[in-house]
Amino acid sequence: MERFLFVYHGTPGPDATTRHDLSRWAAWFDGMGSRVIDRGSLTHSAVEVPRRLLGPKESASSLCGYSIVEAVDFNEAVEIGERCPIFDEDGSVEIARLTIPLA
Repeated sequence: MERFLFVYHGTPGPDATTRHDLSRWAAWFDGMGSRVIDRGSLTHSAVEVPRRLLGPKESASSLCGYSIVEAVDFNEAVEIGERCPIFDEDGSVEIARLTIPLA
């Protein structure tokens, strides 16, 4: 099994949890069982540091959360991602294969 980072994109903000139907998210995660390594978290604010010593500025990113999921391969990770509730919230999911952790 490989591990994949699921990055959710939508409209971040302080009321992010009110925009998400948490019961649908819970059902989606529960349906994956032990494949969910880390349910992750929603985000509600972000800053961007464009360069060292320049200082942070408010981010315009659409990042609204992340999770770590196990799948046999990229194809299966995409199949899992296609069932994500973020699409019902006019968002999207970005999937990245994680490398094997260094010991």
